[in-house]
Amino acid sequence: MKKMFEGVRVIDFGNNVAGPLCAAMLADFGADVIKVEKPVLGDDSHGFTPYVEGKSLTNLWLNRGKRSVVLDVKNPEGKRLFKELLKTADVLIESFKPGVMARLGLSWEDLHPEFPHLIMFSASAFGQNGPYRDLPGYDMIAQAVSGLIETTGYGELPAVKIGPSICDYACAYNGFGAIAGSLYYRDHGGNGEGQHIDIALAECGLAMNDHTELAICDPSTHRAGNHHVILGPYGVFNANDGSITIAALNPKLWEILCNLMGRPELIDDPDLNTSGKRAIPANRERVVEAIEGWLNTLPSIDEAQRILREAGVPCAKITKLKDLQYDEHFIARDMIIDFPTPQLSVPTVKARGEHIHLSATPAEIKPGPELNQHADEVFKGELGFTDQQMADLTAAGAFGKQ
Repeated sequence: MKKMFEGVRVIDFGNNVAGPLCAAMLADFGADVIKVEKPVLGDDSHGFTPYVEGKSLTNLWLNRGKRSVVLDVKNPEGKRLFKELLKTADVLIESFKPGVMARLGLSWEDLHPEFPHLIMFSASAFGQNGPYRDLPGYDMIAQAVSGLIETTGYGELPAVKIGPSICDYACAYNGFGAIAGSLYYRDHGGNGEGQHIDIALAECGLAMNDHTELAICDPSTHRAGNHHVILGPYGVFNANDGSITIAALNPKLWEILCNLMGRPELIDDPDLNTSGKRAIPANRERVVEAIEGWLNTLPSIDEAQRILREAGVPCAKITKLKDLQYDEHFIARDMIIDFPTPQLSVPTVKARGEHIHLSATPAEIKPGPELNQHADEVFKGELGFTDQQMADLTAAGAFGKQ
């Protein structure tokens, strides 16, 4: 069966998370992705934990399904080889600070006249223009400037960083969609012309920040901790042996919950009879007290989850990270997989799978490469360089200092 991106070649010149993850997703769905890494150290993610037998599992996962080559594009011969790769490519992904590609002579303005068919995706902290353009930044910086961190925490206490690198991931996911759309446009009405995709981590954070308009309308908007600032009950509720999330927003769910708790008088309480009223801080305290009081009458958080689910109230106890690998639902959905690791003494390790499920063109998760593993395959086997030419390129520094 033909893969969705079969026949599409991607040059992954990205680093860290956003660009490489986008390229990995394209590889999952059949693209031929060539990872171009810097000499000696390669992608920074080679240094990311966790390590398994001295190798970064994060790097292998972020670069799954790719082929790795090393080039020094600051070297004239290395740059020439990079452009030889671009002649065969449909997509270039880069994630340098704005201005770096221009200094290398590899910016969109440099490349588009020479490779008009090429689609170029630039992932950066703040985007290719604007007052913040030249500031350095990572996911946490994007969380901060987009207001996401400001939404997280308790009232007047200091704000709290969101755990996962959500701006990196959002940038990767949006890049995947934008590349797919750009390929379609290029080949169906775009006259074969590529385009430049400019996606910023900070703007992905702002796009996800659904508190933005709320705070514009009401500057006194506050952090609500484990609860929602305008919806209730919608949050994390604690019991003696654990915590559970409960979402009883609409009138029917609120009525069911009140009856389960043995508190029918709360259903039509004038301070609690709408979701918005139940989110007002003073009213929220009453709701939390009622729910947590009920939870503590039950033998366990598991029993609470059973009762709520049988009654149709959306809920879930908090899953411990170490237990995700055993979750039967995620296993059934191929979200927890046996990730192939031919570099290790074990054939597979548990890792996340592809979250996009397609019926006709399903994802296929392949191993990540060793640094420079595919140099001969790409440069000699596909671009046709001879042993002597490779030796001359090596001596000229195309692959970095030896």
